[in-house]
Amino acid sequence: MSKGPQRRQSTEVRRTQIADAARTVAVRYGSEHVTVRRIAKEIGVSEGALYRHFKSKHDILSLMVERTQEDLVADIKEGAAGQTPLGILESALRNHISSMEQRKGVSFQVIAEIISLGDKKLNRQASEALDKYAGHIRDLISEGIEAGEMRKDIDPEEAATLITAAIQGLVSRWALSNYSFNLEQEYESVWGILRGAIVSRRKGKA
Repeated sequence: MSKGPQRRQSTEVRRTQIADAARTVAVRYGSEHVTVRRIAKEIGVSEGALYRHFKSKHDILSLMVERTQEDLVADIKEGAAGQTPLGILESALRNHISSMEQRKGVSFQVIAEIISLGDKKLNRQASEALDKYAGHIRDLISEGIEAGEMRKDIDPEEAATLITAAIQGLVSRWALSNYSFNLEQEYESVWGILRGAIVSRRKGKA
């Protein structure tokens, strides 16, 4: 009786391990070098073992993007409860940058590597991941406008796109520099500029 659920759990754990290994390979070697052989070697199993869980490399990459999206959204959703929309947004972004530093910016790097492959289906999936991430930021900005914390003359969609692009650009620059500067310190400088552009003057003086 207990073998069924246990087997399903084991399968899900293995699929997660495979997707995580694919992310590691993508960041370490570049997306063009993500092969079933490299992924199998990364987790110490045979290529045949991977095909017991996935039909193709494309399916592995698809789950890799799905897991990356979950990480991005989870980082944004972890704003402290009980705060104002601006406070939640600031806490969420700071938490996101902190987790990025711990994971060496892997989420945005995976998105960039997927885009470089030129696969239309995967590109669409990567685009949806970024859209969902930006959507949570947009919602917080909309709430901030309604609460009078943020400027009423800004467009939440455009502001969210700007913030997403700024963070993605910052993390990419950090990764390209071989992580040579303190990401959290640099983020505080960037956020100071972005905050000044979206926060209402009344709130800014408070």
